[in-house]
Amino acid sequence: MAILTWLHTVYGDKLINGIRAGLPGEEIRVHPDVGNPDDIDICIIFRMPHGYLKPFKNLKLISSTGAGIDHYLLDPDLPRHIPMVRVVDADFGARMAEYVLSWVLAYHREIPHFLANQKTHTWAYKPIRSAHEVRVGVMGLGQMGTPTVERLAYLGYATSGWAKSKHEIKGVKCYAGWDEFPRFLGDLEILVNLLPLTNETRGILSKTTFDQMPKDSVMITAARGGHLIEQDLIEALDSGRLRHATVDAFPKEPLPKDHPLWDHPKVFVTPHCSSTPSPETIVNAFVENVRRFRSGRPLLNQVDHAKGY
Repeated sequence: MAILTWLHTVYGDKLINGIRAGLPGEEIRVHPDVGNPDDIDICIIFRMPHGYLKPFKNLKLISSTGAGIDHYLLDPDLPRHIPMVRVVDADFGARMAEYVLSWVLAYHREIPHFLANQKTHTWAYKPIRSAHEVRVGVMGLGQMGTPTVERLAYLGYATSGWAKSKHEIKGVKCYAGWDEFPRFLGDLEILVNLLPLTNETRGILSKTTFDQMPKDSVMITAARGGHLIEQDLIEALDSGRLRHATVDAFPKEPLPKDHPLWDHPKVFVTPHCSSTPSPETIVNAFVENVRRFRSGRPLLNQVDHAKGY
């Protein structure tokens, strides 16, 4: 049997070389040099067109190269009876927390205000509040959200979190379930989205949500593009409901060059880079799961298709 790889080119040869070094007894094939599809029983794929896996009749294990797997689940031909694993690592959460903290600090310290005034050579003083006066709410308290709220609370922000189920995190006011969602939204001025993308959360960043947030709020979304209704965000910004937004994930990526969010004066765009895994993280997670699969041991971070993560 053989392993098929289709990896992100941004890492160069680091991933494929790492996988080969970690699995010296395995035959590793690199897309598009598939060979006989019947030989493939394991694959690790970054992105793929719908239906790509159909020819592989003996496929037994699918691995993503990251934590998000919603783009796989959108494939109507995805063989859902085959185990799928994802990359989950403490480093992922730490990187996401760094991204969120960067933007929370930027908004807290009024960096957009000062940058805009520098362009016009305007000396425009603005008082800065203490961290405990700034209310930050994080949606999603899992692998990404928990280390993020812990760091926000440690820095002194008035931190709250919302998730489907109840959590207890030191220094964080936790809300749970849809009944408490409106109270969570009303108790923040900076909303951070770190939710997994499921049928329940798809389109959650919409007019309905924005209208429940205090006027002049800020939104930071660093989860999945399917969470965002882009036109609703533009209208919320133009109406003054939202003061600013940082968007790292979009429904269509790369963001088209003529998209209005590129040039919106209240929006900061980043290219889905909030929590990119290190090559070592990807290789180590995949190699360990291949070893477990070959020896019949339980897999790590197996996807629950019903939950969507």
